[in-house]
Amino acid sequence: MKIYLIGTGMGGGGTLTADGRRAIAEAETLIGAPRMLETEEVRESAKPKFASYSPQDIAEYLSRGGYGCAAVLLSGDASFYSGAKRLAAGLKEHDVKIIPGISSFSYMCALTGASIEDTEAVSLHGRDGSVVCRVRDNRRTFVLPGRPEDAGRICAELARYGMDCCTVYIGSRLGYSDERMIKLHPSEYKSHAAAPAALMIENPHPKRLLGRHIRDGEFIRGGVPMTKDAVRALSAAALDPPQSGVIYDIGAGTGSVAVELSLRSHDITVYAVERDAEAAELIRVNRRKFCADNIKVAEGEAPAALEPLPPPDCAFIGGSGGNMDGIIEAVLKKNQRAVIVVNTVTLNSASALMRAAERLGLEISASLINAAHSKKAGGSLMMLGENPVYIFRLWRDCDGE
Repeated sequence: MKIYLIGTGMGGGGTLTADGRRAIAEAETLIGAPRMLETEEVRESAKPKFASYSPQDIAEYLSRGGYGCAAVLLSGDASFYSGAKRLAAGLKEHDVKIIPGISSFSYMCALTGASIEDTEAVSLHGRDGSVVCRVRDNRRTFVLPGRPEDAGRICAELARYGMDCCTVYIGSRLGYSDERMIKLHPSEYKSHAAAPAALMIENPHPKRLLGRHIRDGEFIRGGVPMTKDAVRALSAAALDPPQSGVIYDIGAGTGSVAVELSLRSHDITVYAVERDAEAAELIRVNRRKFCADNIKVAEGEAPAALEPLPPPDCAFIGGSGGNMDGIIEAVLKKNQRAVIVVNTVTLNSASALMRAAERLGLEISASLINAAHSKKAGGSLMMLGENPVYIFRLWRDCDGE
């Protein structure tokens, strides 16, 4: 059976492509969400209609009807954050053809004069993605909201992170006769009757921090201990975090490691776990300074503070409060494949960690770093050494499972 997956463009039918119209005309039955079946062109058609986006339900419906050609109607572009990917996989036994449409992304770019190649895009459909860090690094950021309240939440976060210089375009009812576009600064947002279809955010002063290594002097420290420059860089390299996923920074201190890890990718979420109230507040201060909204502060003592958190892909332990074994066990209980990196400065701690790794059946590797930094002394430079630090990497070999 031939099945067309048609991106119908924006609402109202005015942005439906000629290829989309031809496919609809050829189809013997029309399928889609109720909103898609209520457009004027589809509603007036006498062809049988079926309201669903479930591949299983669609396959069952088509098998009963004996149709030779069907069209599944999807909003926007079937190739841009669309259900077409899941549908194509679920209907792969049929002859499936995807027909692209005009996405809300390209539509908003045209309305605001932006270029697609110069714009970062993020969808919040079905997930809580970080937006502030993307706006921080890009001159333009397109956001596909997942809930009606997303526009207000995003504007409030931009204002809270000191980014009120940004201009936010909020598009509602795109493509319909009552289409609406609002232009404002984040702090000017007021609730609106129409749910937002898309947002375009312009940042006149992008910081472009993604992938950067932050020097010690850039962090706000107070009296809280901090993992130093060279150790922080090597620890992050040992952790080797994925491009998307969850990381724990346990005993996060000032949040220097959390910030370093958060800059690896906009799709990383770092949970900075800290029991000391002063340190937890410093993490929030540094999070705001670096506009790193992909850092979440989990105030409390590990391992108990880890219980409500999602499973980690990897974890950094900078401080354990004397409960290293319990923390490692808690991390592995969440995800037995998690990579764990631990910093220690004493031989006792290093020895205890090696015993714990043996007891838990973990693979272990270690590096010892002796760092020194230059300091001016009259007309000369002298080197001032820091305490040697062990960097341990622990993981469970699950290849045999």
